Amino acid sequence: MAVHRVLRVAAWTAALSGLLLMPSTAAAAPPEWEKVPTPPLDGLGVVTEIAAAGPQAAWAAGIEDATSSGKPVMLAWNGRQWQRQALPPGTGQVVDLAAAGPRNAWGIYLNEDGSPALHWNGTAWRRVGYPAGVKPTMPSPLPTYLQIVSAARGGPAWSLGYDSQAKKAVALRFQNGRWVRRKTPVPMVSASTVAVRSAKDIWIACTCDIPGDGPTEAMLHWNGTKWSTIRYPSKEQTYIAKIVPVSATSVWAYRASTGYATPELMHWDGKGWTSTTIPASPYAYHFPALADDGDQGAWVSVSTVDDDKSYLHYSGGRWAAESGEGRPGTAVWIRDLARVPGTRSIWSTGLPSSLAGLPFIERRS
Repeated sequence: MAVHRVLRVAAWTAALSGLLLMPSTAAAAPPEWEKVPTPPLDGLGVVTEIAAAGPQAAWAAGIEDATSSGKPVMLAWNGRQWQRQALPPGTGQVVDLAAAGPRNAWGIYLNEDGSPALHWNGTAWRRVGYPAGVKPTMPSPLPTYLQIVSAARGGPAWSLGYDSQAKKAVALRFQNGRWVRRKTPVPMVSASTVAVRSAKDIWIACTCDIPGDGPTEAMLHWNGTKWSTIRYPSKEQTYIAKIVPVSATSVWAYRASTGYATPELMHWDGKGWTSTTIPASPYAYHFPALADDGDQGAWVSVSTVDDDKSYLHYSGGRWAAESGEGRPGTAVWIRDLARVPGTRSIWSTGLPSSLAGLPFIERRS
């Protein structure tokens, strides 16, 4: 499809710019990133999205034959290995994933016929369209989708769309096998990301039409009873690309740049937001990947230029950099991160910055 190919090429152009038993007295080896074997992809392939529902249920999506027509790919993790899963005919490249359990996962893709969503029911992926007149939200001007679908184990799935006739973003909830519009406390001019921790903890980042102030960058929070509007210090040429709620007093957010501003990691403590600059070159293209570490810290990724320190861990007010497996001195693009619920294990997807490199899925246990 023409629109889809243009977006994919634009995204690639932007990215190119830039059991050994030990003695009981021995110290345990620190966790390391390791590659996990995946089925081979045809031609040039890249896995761009990953979502986990638990140790035995995760999904990864991407594209193969990317330099030609491109074919969407869906992989599923069963606790032992990654396997291909079939997608319905006509599915485009899946650009976002969410998972709530072995029988509940969602994907979003760009499609011109008005059915941009998928649902995994434990047996097969099926197409589930948005309401009439609503299409996926694309946070302009970046030529890529971000986190516009989110779900939680035992909880609901939410997504973001855009009503071009009403000229506003809309919040959608998955109910009875379909996406349904839901009201927000203020109109959303645009919305960039949604995050679900539970039925009583949902976050949306938007440019909202706040009475008396007009279009304003803000976050909307649902606590199970009502929505509230939460302001934060805005900056030019930036937007909130991803949110990861951990508890009522701990929420992480990735503030990305539409220009050359250095990305930031933000944190909500239940009362206000603080931020810290992500130690990365502002001139490299950064995919806004973010995951909490399961222990009060957070992981982000950077697109490296001439080294392999592509994983950044923030904990206790300090940053630490880590490399993936077996790529000394190799520049890397990490496309997505996801923590396995109930564990401290992290999944990642990426690609060496040379287009001849093979895409990979890595795990830090």
